[in-house]
Amino acid sequence: MDRRKIAAALALAGLTAHAFFLPISIAGMQIALAVAAAGVLLSPPRPLRTPLDLPAVAFVAVAILSDALSPHGWPDLAAATLWRSVLGFFVVAHALRLLQPRAPAQLILWAAGGLLCASILGVLQYRTGLDLVHLLGLRQEPALVQAPGAEGRFGAMGFFTSRLTFGHNAAVLLALFGGALAARALPRPAAIVVGVACGAGLLAVALTFDRAAYLGLLVAAIVVLVRTRHRVLPLVFAGCAALAMLHPAVRARFRSAFSAAANPDRLFIWSRAREIIRDHPLHGIGFANYPRVCGPYYDRVDPRFAMRTWAHNLELSTLAETGPLGLLALLWLLFAAARMLLRSASPVAVGALAALAAWLTMAQVHDVLYDTKVMYALWFSLALGWQPAPPPARAG
Repeated sequence: MDRRKIAAALALAGLTAHAFFLPISIAGMQIALAVAAAGVLLSPPRPLRTPLDLPAVAFVAVAILSDALSPHGWPDLAAATLWRSVLGFFVVAHALRLLQPRAPAQLILWAAGGLLCASILGVLQYRTGLDLVHLLGLRQEPALVQAPGAEGRFGAMGFFTSRLTFGHNAAVLLALFGGALAARALPRPAAIVVGVACGAGLLAVALTFDRAAYLGLLVAAIVVLVRTRHRVLPLVFAGCAALAMLHPAVRARFRSAFSAAANPDRLFIWSRAREIIRDHPLHGIGFANYPRVCGPYYDRVDPRFAMRTWAHNLELSTLAETGPLGLLALLWLLFAAARMLLRSASPVAVGALAALAAWLTMAQVHDVLYDTKVMYALWFSLALGWQPAPPPARAG
């Protein structure tokens, strides 16, 4: 077997496992990604370029520079490299170039299989609080959380430890799957399986009570409708939404997403973020330093406020940590990703664009940039949606 065939085998094995583990295990998806990366290193496709090379490097460089200039020092290395998930895009994108054109559809099928497993577990968790990972001895303490507004029930979290992480991760994947189905990017047998996974996933997301995921899926459905003018998908989405709204707790959570009175915590966090930006207007407090710096700002107003992570808004967190230059670099990266998908000839591009729209919607009220389980799903979606132009024909 020659080097090219070995590289393709590694790429296929790694990407298949990475796709399946996306909604299941951060360790599994990272190990699988390393296998795919080995295939790329063994036989790199040429040219080794993507439309996101420069903007991604710019954002990472600004993130590192902001920490180097920060008066608050460097964060822990694990936090300082939260941008590392972007490597997933480059590994998936280049590994796909070693495989057959049907590979994106196959990977969507595997990712749908993983989401189906996680969704079934999430639905069971709603009634039982079951933590399968704990029962298997892979987690020391059981993870469960009371479902908001549903006494005696639990929020669906699948194999993860957070209902919000599961909801955000699943919403990105569902947007990808829905766009692929609407664009008819999947063969019929695979489309049926992915459709079943979508149904289970939508139910599980409803039972996460994750309002941002609800809104993200709504925006994703609009993107798919505009890009494909698919007549059936909006009806399916509306039907699923109507069924979900029959649950009083789901209905109440959705309504509360649009109420300022129901979200005083976010108003508090956003006000403190603006104070941090005001005090550090040039290069910010350093990438990933927000949780280390926000304490005094919160304590001046409410020392008992316990939610001390980031600003729950992509733009505010980025501006506070990396200053205007960091925000510009991030916007460049997101703009480049959207333009890449709009120019792509891949039938999966619609789903990837919907995934990006869902993620950006959720990023307005949650810290999804710092949740690697969600970011790997996003970079996977973007890589599947990119179809590089074929090399020019040789003369003669």
